Amino acid sequence: MKKLLMCVFAVAVVAVFSAGQAEAKDSPEFPDSGWHKGPYVALHGGMLQLTNDTHTVTQRKFNGTFDPAFGLTFGWDIADWIGPMLQLTYATTTAQVGTATGAAGAFPAGTFPQENARQHALNIGLFARATLPYFTRADWQPNMVKIIPYAKLGGVGHAMFVNAPTNNNKQGAYGGGIGLGAGCEFFIWKGLVLGLDLTENIIFQGSYSRDINGVSTKIIDGGTKFQFQLLGMVGWHF
Repeated sequence: MKKLLMCVFAVAVVAVFSAGQAEAKDSPEFPDSGWHKGPYVALHGGMLQLTNDTHTVTQRKFNGTFDPAFGLTFGWDIADWIGPMLQLTYATTTAQVGTATGAAGAFPAGTFPQENARQHALNIGLFARATLPYFTRADWQPNMVKIIPYAKLGGVGHAMFVNAPTNNNKQGAYGGGIGLGAGCEFFIWKGLVLGLDLTENIIFQGSYSRDINGVSTKIIDGGTKFQFQLLGMVGWHF
């Protein structure tokens, strides 16, 4: 089901880009100078899904499905309907790792002690963000609040690290992939921007092994990881 939804969304993104290219030549500029074109910066906060933080020996997933996240969004609307968008999102939380007995599988007691640890995760996404000229013409929109929905598509880099006191409980992973999403901005007056941003990241990563008691042991599975993030934004458009 998820793959079908992603395919439908990808088609929608292509349709938005195609429609924008077809209509951009006939689209007038915004009636107010500096209203939408140009650079912007925003703080964002929300939640990031982590699907690659299960220790394959202890079979313990770190904390829950989502971690609280925050970061920065930078962008430049080079035209009314399209522009690049860079998002830096950091997530962190604490939880217990290891096992109550300190043992797992064939490993002796004390190998994986139960203890508190902190998880760190970082996503860096570079997107092309586009909206239909129908919305950027803005002659039908209110004078003080402008509504700009958008779709985005780009590349994403991801890194995750669980910092535990015991080396055997530590985990790390990194990878890259594609991100696709959508959102909506609310321009208040000329500069203040409030927004909601949703992204589905598809991360491809390798497995990770560590030398434990003299044995090379896989502690993180590789493969395709789906990671959803939901962010609220507040910023300024210059």
